[in-house]
Amino acid sequence: MPLRQLAPKVLLDFVLQQGKHYPPGQLQSLAAALRSFCRFLCVTGRHPRDLSAALPSISGHHREELPIYLSRTQLKQLLEAFDRRRLLGKRDYAMVLCLARLGLRAGELARLSLDDLDWRNGWLRLAAPKGRRERHLPLPEEVGRALAAYLRSAPPNGATRVLFRTVCGQRPMSSTWLSERVGAAMAHAGLGVPGKRAHLLRRTFATHLVQQGASLKAVADLLGHASLSTTQVYAKVNLPMLRAVAQSWSGEVRS
Repeated sequence: MPLRQLAPKVLLDFVLQQGKHYPPGQLQSLAAALRSFCRFLCVTGRHPRDLSAALPSISGHHREELPIYLSRTQLKQLLEAFDRRRLLGKRDYAMVLCLARLGLRAGELARLSLDDLDWRNGWLRLAAPKGRRERHLPLPEEVGRALAAYLRSAPPNGATRVLFRTVCGQRPMSSTWLSERVGAAMAHAGLGVPGKRAHLLRRTFATHLVQQGASLKAVADLLGHASLSTTQVYAKVNLPMLRAVAQSWSGEVRS
């Protein structure tokens, strides 16, 4: 295309396209260089107009990314991938359920002991490390059944009362190893590559709650967030609410 025929839309479309590949800082530099080029074209008579105004300023603030989570279909796919006839499958299935249905942190799950389970009243107690307050969470029947099945197959022996232990040696599992077991299960279910994936299930738990209409305050309390601002990112994933808003707005435009 001859430079004299360069149109504002071409410049703007180019910058928007590059925004898919570069962070805001690099995009700012690109836009600044293009503005200088446009002014040069105008001053030297290579273009009849100064097109620099066609390139808007680009904010340097990074947007918070939407939390990554599993859809309900993907979570069902993960839970169905465990062979619960084997001890390893029973243990890992129970771990994943605790993360996905209670929103626990990997460290919280690794520290759980038999003393934290209140079977009679259906509660789970979480200790309070690092200055956090102690929390009590309702124990869903589905989670309770999975824990009971695992414990019947592998009752704690010796002095340890830690809930999740290695199959060989009955040693307490570290939070890192526990998170890697979740990643291995996800890879086995066709949901990504192996890695530390425990926190992904915590995000999944929170996201599903918000999509079902739970308040951010209720989600923050369940997750043990000290500040509501930590939970606010999940307001962006209430897709049913956003669809309703979009439909309402569309109707207003047509009228």
